[in-house]
Amino acid sequence: MGYAITPVCNAYQYRKNPQFARKAGIMQIQGVFPNTLQYDLNTNLCSAFSLENLQLTQAMIYTMNQLINGNPNLLPGIELGYTIMDSCSSRFAASVSLTSSLVTSDKEIFSYATCQIPNSNHILTNFVTSLENNTNIRNPTIGIVAEKSESLTLALASYTSSLNLPQISYNSFTNSLQNRNLYPYFFRTTSTVQLQTKAIFDLISYFHWNWITVIIAGNEAVTNIKQILTTNARNRDICISTIITLNENYTQSALYRAVRNLKQRHQSNVIILIGDENIVFDFLKVAEAQKLSGKTFIGSYTWLKSLRLSNISGDILGGALGLDIPGETYKKFLNYLQNLDLCNNVDNPWFIQAWFEKLTLAGYNAEQVIKNCKINRRLQLSLFDKFYDANYISEFTMDAVLALAYALHDRLGCNSHSCPPFDPDMIAKDHGQFKNYLHKVSFPGITSRRFVFRPDGSSQLPYDIVTLHPFKNATTNTVRKIKIGSWSLKNDLIIDSKKIRWNGGNNWSEIPSARCSEDCQPGHYLELPRDMASSRYPCCWKCRKCKPQAISDAINQIRCIKCVNYTQPNDNHTECVDMQIARIKWDGAFAIAMYILTSFYLVALIFIWVTIILYRKTPVVKGSNYLLLNIYLCFNLLILVSAFLYLIPVTKMACTVQMVMISASEIGILVTIISKTNQIDMIFKNTSRGGGIRSKLIRNSSQILFILVTEVISQAIVLGLLAYSPASIVRTINDDNHIELMCGFSNSPSIIAFAVIILLLSFTALTLAFRTRSLPDNFSEARYIFLASLMVTTVAVSSVPTLLLTTAENNTRQQAVASVANFTFNNNRPSPKPISLNSNNSYLTDSPIAVGRKVLTARIQPKNYSEETDQEDL
Repeated sequence: MGYAITPVCNAYQYRKNPQFARKAGIMQIQGVFPNTLQYDLNTNLCSAFSLENLQLTQAMIYTMNQLINGNPNLLPGIELGYTIMDSCSSRFAASVSLTSSLVTSDKEIFSYATCQIPNSNHILTNFVTSLENNTNIRNPTIGIVAEKSESLTLALASYTSSLNLPQISYNSFTNSLQNRNLYPYFFRTTSTVQLQTKAIFDLISYFHWNWITVIIAGNEAVTNIKQILTTNARNRDICISTIITLNENYTQSALYRAVRNLKQRHQSNVIILIGDENIVFDFLKVAEAQKLSGKTFIGSYTWLKSLRLSNISGDILGGALGLDIPGETYKKFLNYLQNLDLCNNVDNPWFIQAWFEKLTLAGYNAEQVIKNCKINRRLQLSLFDKFYDANYISEFTMDAVLALAYALHDRLGCNSHSCPPFDPDMIAKDHGQFKNYLHKVSFPGITSRRFVFRPDGSSQLPYDIVTLHPFKNATTNTVRKIKIGSWSLKNDLIIDSKKIRWNGGNNWSEIPSARCSEDCQPGHYLELPRDMASSRYPCCWKCRKCKPQAISDAINQIRCIKCVNYTQPNDNHTECVDMQIARIKWDGAFAIAMYILTSFYLVALIFIWVTIILYRKTPVVKGSNYLLLNIYLCFNLLILVSAFLYLIPVTKMACTVQMVMISASEIGILVTIISKTNQIDMIFKNTSRGGGIRSKLIRNSSQILFILVTEVISQAIVLGLLAYSPASIVRTINDDNHIELMCGFSNSPSIIAFAVIILLLSFTALTLAFRTRSLPDNFSEARYIFLASLMVTTVAVSSVPTLLLTTAENNTRQQAVASVANFTFNNNRPSPKPISLNSNNSYLTDSPIAVGRKVLTARIQPKNYSEETDQEDL
């Protein structure tokens, strides 16, 4: 209780000139309002009435009389009293007035207070008794409603928390009061700046604005508001181009400078405007005089609820967006104010005193006007307009008073018909329990259909989202407020943007620009200049087109993604698409070249064949075995036919037929050479050895049988291995960025079997041909059979690596030709996976676009700036 001693002692001296409004009741609510703006410490007198603050006092009186005591279902059978005092906008006067009032109503709080009275030789003990002798009103206090200014609210919150007495503020926003350890008994009906800022930035993010200007009107909590705004902006990658502060002691030149500043900011056409209503509207008047148009203001209910909106041109405020509170019940209060006069409002002594002062200063006979009671509308508008104008703080004042009444309803266990018997002093003895009920209170409020407190003691208000429609005719140029959505912590932002008409009367789809840089569209990447100021990060950038073989598929990607193998960017570099499969056209250059080469080959083959037929009776042809020569030429013709298989579409069947025809022709040629050389060897090397079997083997029929058997066995082996391990279809990328499909035999055992058979046959053919190198002189036409066999077997043996190279995975046709020409065999090349032509899967199944789409979006992490930009751009 030591904290309370000083205010008690001060109250002893201050009580000489108290000014209270009281109404008796079983229990009471006390209110502190700055009805006057100046306090003289020497005389203890207050002066300079504030009409808009007088409305707050009237709001408490209205709530007590009409909404609490006039509500038979809230506290049935209980008349709740009140004490309202003037803080005189002074911390000293406020704390002393409150202490003086509490001493007379709550004896338990100050039961141990003692103090030294100046100019007195004794210690005043039991000071409470002294003050009680001056009043007959003693009602236990359930809570305090106070105060408007942040500085007084902080002082009173610390004071009332030390007394364990609940206090509800109707106009507090500072963060420090959220500390429940320091201010466990403090509540406020206003929503925190964080909550309002979150709703405002949700609105800004909805329209993708990221380059905004902020104007803060008023002195109180400016630093706190700046910090909250910048933190929210940074968390959402939104940049604040500048923050303009208009202090309470602003000058006209300061307003003009602010408007000129806004005119120069062409990229930032969205302005957050928050703060004191009076300063805001003075600023808007200057903006109107300076014809500041083309801007979109984002505001809060602090000025969007004002009736003074109708006095601002639609050219300035048209298209403005912001937060509002429903306040349907508040309209009844405004009607109530209009019906007040000097006779029916005796509950508010400041009301009569203020009218007396205003009338006297205006030259009226104040006493005569007061005797008549009624006040005409002209005097209301000219002398007392701010008392009658809508003031959003009155709504929070009414909710503060209602919160205490509904918490008492819950604490007493009342129903809609009655309340159980109770001891009024129990509230004064156990404010801690009452505070718990206050934490959980829920009631139909003025600012919300269901008012509740958050754990930190602030209110959890939902907001209406409103826009100001420009309205212009021959005599009027103003704005009309239209509700377009709502916002709450539970449901976030819900908005019907089609109802918006932007500044200048633009359609809802013509969203104003508020960006330092335009979005980098898909197909481009976002480049952050290294020399950019930190305040412009990450809202300002340059857009660069993705380089070849890279794409971006979302706006504002910080890097392009390289397309995976066998895919390529589309024309806009927004998507990796399957590369086109290269098809050999029958009238294409490759086909024509093949036609020419095969034509030479065919002409030469036909020439040889015709020559052999014409000279079949000659010794040379007879000595070379005319029949075997024809078989040999048939196999050579089969090679020519197999070459044309390269022109047909690549399928597994085509690959199988290709392998079979090549192996059949190569094996057939070698077997024919073996048959011929064997026949000659048997004729000339073994003449001395006779026998019927040898003569049978020398016959052509035996040679043909040998050729057929060898072909059948070898082809059975090749076909069997192809059935066991079929040929694959591999892809290669040519110089034109097209996919070439080829037959892949490198992993098939059939190519090994083919190679082994070719090597065995080649070795056999060369061995037999070597044995015929020295023939009799009369058979000199056949002495070059070894040389011919060597050439043929060389070609046959080279067909195996040639087949492998022309079907290798990473060789295009051009590379294959170069490999064959230079005999370069690269065994370390990577091997892409074969694909099935019958599969419906795209080559894009492993693309990073599908995997990383959520990772590579418009979001930029500042901490990775140097790391990201050091990488090579794609």
